[in-house]
Amino acid sequence: MPISDIRIEPWVISKSSGIDDFCESIFFIGNGYLGIRGFQGWQKKKQPNDHAIFRAGLFSHISHHITDMVQLPDATTLCPDTPEPDTVKQELNLRTGVVSWEWETPGLRFRMERTAAMSDSQLILVKLTVTAVKDTHLNVQAIADAGVRNLPVHDDQMVEINDLVKLLDIDSLGANELKMSTLAERTPVTICWQLKSDRAFTRIQHVTHDTAVTTLSAALKQGECWTIEKHVRILVGKEAPHATSADPWADSIMAWEELWENCDIRIQADDRQLQGAIRYNIFQLLCSNAADEPNISIGARGLTHGRYKGNTFWDAEIFLVPFFTWTRPQAARNLLKYRVNRLSDAKSLAKKQNLEGARFPWMCSSDGTEQCESWDIGLCEVHITADIAYAMDRYVRASGDSAFLRDHAAQVYRETARYWLSRLTWEPNRGCFSSFFVKGPDEYCGATINNTYTNWMARHNIALALENSRLDAAENSRLSFAKEHITLLYDLDRDLFLQDEQFERLEPAPFLKTDDAPSYKVVCFDRMQRYRVIKQADLVLLMTLFPKDFTLAMKRNVFTAYEPLTLHDSTLSWGIHALLAARLGMWEKATSYFERAVYLDLKDLMGNTGHEGLHMGALGAAWQAVVYGMAGLWTDGDGLSLNPMLPPGVERLRFKVWYQGERFDIDIGPSAHSLRKEEK
Repeated sequence: MPISDIRIEPWVISKSSGIDDFCESIFFIGNGYLGIRGFQGWQKKKQPNDHAIFRAGLFSHISHHITDMVQLPDATTLCPDTPEPDTVKQELNLRTGVVSWEWETPGLRFRMERTAAMSDSQLILVKLTVTAVKDTHLNVQAIADAGVRNLPVHDDQMVEINDLVKLLDIDSLGANELKMSTLAERTPVTICWQLKSDRAFTRIQHVTHDTAVTTLSAALKQGECWTIEKHVRILVGKEAPHATSADPWADSIMAWEELWENCDIRIQADDRQLQGAIRYNIFQLLCSNAADEPNISIGARGLTHGRYKGNTFWDAEIFLVPFFTWTRPQAARNLLKYRVNRLSDAKSLAKKQNLEGARFPWMCSSDGTEQCESWDIGLCEVHITADIAYAMDRYVRASGDSAFLRDHAAQVYRETARYWLSRLTWEPNRGCFSSFFVKGPDEYCGATINNTYTNWMARHNIALALENSRLDAAENSRLSFAKEHITLLYDLDRDLFLQDEQFERLEPAPFLKTDDAPSYKVVCFDRMQRYRVIKQADLVLLMTLFPKDFTLAMKRNVFTAYEPLTLHDSTLSWGIHALLAARLGMWEKATSYFERAVYLDLKDLMGNTGHEGLHMGALGAAWQAVVYGMAGLWTDGDGLSLNPMLPPGVERLRFKVWYQGERFDIDIGPSAHSLRKEEK
């Protein structure tokens, strides 16, 4: 059931309740490099994996082939020696990146604030302010707890694993510093902290094998306040600590102001919560993006949870890179460099599968290896290779980054095109290339034949190589022939593209969904693959990726044919259906899908936000529903175009985009719109 007591304002998300795993996900904060769930140290851990703090890109092996994103120790805690409150006012300020908690106990009022400094990638800041309602004496414990473990989650979402794994070994622990190393790789991790207080206090320090506790004590008279700060710095590998700022809180707020200047979407709508929900989605995309790091991507749950072991999927390129391409081009470039830097690993994976060229893994860890433990998914979700090439092309067209095309993308296009030539099967009797044993985005289709999404993307990938890569005459000829002879299933009588060769032969499903919970929770996944149902947008997605390649009738026919059969059991689906429905003027469906996309996590529509974290790809899909769907923004590198179609209830839309090195201001109203290049 949706969570009803979340308060959504234009710049503030708040909730008054106890703190549970849903709150921990919703009140997550990060700076792209460090992420910390919205837990409180004064709540005792049920498990040593509960209080999750992550450092982007820090993975460690849990077996010879499988890695997990390392959970870091909690050195952030400031714990008053008072009874735990039943109700806490929790508040996330989207403008400043600060999350806060307020509560009361007999004689005292508390306010705790925390931020992952957007101006300093190594720094987490915590502030506790205590106000005395009557004369009292207070003890506050500053705790560093190194007793942390990982709980790797199985690929099969129906399999529950409760076996904790130790990934970090303690090297030394003192009153102000903790040194650890990953067990498998011996990667150093150093956590140091500094305490500040605005009044005198007594101090007692106690250090055990895995816990350092500093107890601060002070007497307070009625009306007096006591503010304690804890600055926690996390270093990995050979990192040197950044220079200390005189006011890191103010610096972080200024960094957030700059981000919002580029990334904000302002919307006037009948739904008064919509503005805050859109900003929340943007905020969380920024919190999990290490913008300056070309060796870190964004996992399916970002830094908000260890679900999928922190791995990167096609979500990053198809659903996230567009947001960064238009708002933070350098960040988009680095997300794509992550794949470029793993091209040799992709070539090794193709060779391992007895194929040519480069095949990118379905679940990619930081070392570029395939992490998928489900053999059919890992082997047949091959469209990811073409998805990556597609994202690079869209970035180049929007950014005008010819150096990236020349030095990086062209090589990726060539190697991935070689992969497709070896992965496709030539059928002499039919005179065409076919793809066997593939899954498109609809993962309920089973291992099928000639999935149209996969084949279309493969053809586009080959076209990119032919246009941009250095090829000899023989290879150019082979690829040109393949491009012209890839099977694309299309029913001329119905003016309809077909999902694959088997879909229409499957048995109609005898059940209907009654809520947004995924169907595989009640129907065996194996059985689901033999029903004529769709997990998530497949051909509907294809229509949105190539809006100029399909007629309006083709798009409408695809939506009409496949939308009723789509169960939306992936959170990637709602935003894409909202996008295409908006372009088709199907306002009732567009509005319904958009509401589900934008409120997905805030209202816990899938029922898994708490125990699995935020859904990064869905956040990006919701953004695309606004910018591509409502605003109709597009480019093929030949200028910007707008074709606004604001749904009923939306009066105005304003945002900025970067296009080929210049920033444009877009303002869309009910009867007019403007696209204006900003003066330098």
